[in-house]
Amino acid sequence: MKDNPIVFGFDDATFQIDANSNETYLIGVICQGVRIVRIEKEIITIDGMDATEKLIDIILRNSDHVQYILTHTITFGGFNIINMNKIFEKTDKPIIAITEKEVNIDSVKKALIKKFPYNYKQKFDMIFQAGNLYETKIDTAAGESKIFYHVIGIDVEEVEKLFPKICIDSKLPEAVRIAHLIGRAFRNY
Repeated sequence: MKDNPIVFGFDDATFQIDANSNETYLIGVICQGVRIVRIEKEIITIDGMDATEKLIDIILRNSDHVQYILTHTITFGGFNIINMNKIFEKTDKPIIAITEKEVNIDSVKKALIKKFPYNYKQKFDMIFQAGNLYETKIDTAAGESKIFYHVIGIDVEEVEKLFPKICIDSKLPEAVRIAHLIGRAFRNY
């Protein structure tokens, strides 16, 4: 593994479910190590089914040197859930979906059934396709912090070696943290 691996981090922009628009931005940030190289954005549908394809499109447009794909969870724009396996198959890039807290799968299932009573199963299945949720600790400015992640196309041991190279003072890798901050700037989209 290189000292400054090139990673592509993704998060969604802030959105309001009761707003007039049913769209939000998917933000992508390429970092070499912790240095920003490029920023991308695409429009996705809130609670839709297009985040996987949009993510693949952005990655393929920028794939020459990118080594790893990182996402802030597996859901974007509400319940627009990505298919991690499909992203890996289409891009040939390992993908790591990071979350700051352990997922309560029963609560997620209840929310999906309530919001999508006739077609929740497909979205729920995509969550299970992401595989195991692993836990690790990241050194931050405030001490050690827990982080959880799903992974496709890379060994857990390699992920553990990768995180210290792409995190500064936050438990989120820098590319994901920056995508998150940029996404917050779109509150009134």
